[in-house]
Amino acid sequence: MKRFFKVLLIAFACIAGAIAIFFIIFNWGMNEVKKIQIKDISISQIADGEYLGEYKNGRWQYVVKVVVRDKRIEDIQILNQKSGFIDMNLYREVNESIISRVLKNQSLKVDVVTGATVTSKALLKAIETALER
Repeated sequence: MKRFFKVLLIAFACIAGAIAIFFIIFNWGMNEVKKIQIKDISISQIADGEYLGEYKNGRWQYVVKVVVRDKRIEDIQILNQKSGFIDMNLYREVNESIISRVLKNQSLKVDVVTGATVTSKALLKAIETALER
């Protein structure tokens, strides 16, 4: 019986350790992304064209293409299929919401999606890097 409890205790400790490691890796870089500031870029100063930008920090990774025509952001596409080790489809609603807000307001100064602040800021930063080039 003592042996059973030792094995059970070791198994429990291994599972708890694995869960702790998963959360550390899953949230690596989150505080840095929360603190980033998004600049308000004057779209009227940007020449027509297609611009590539990216932002990578921990599991928040975006590569975007921003299309500017007639002094307006016409389209924003996310080019990568994964953000770190996570399939980009998991963020589809957040990404669509942020892109819609940027296109509607023609500005990067938009509200982030509630409950997805870090993901929203990472996408906005990728768009910003595209428009700063």
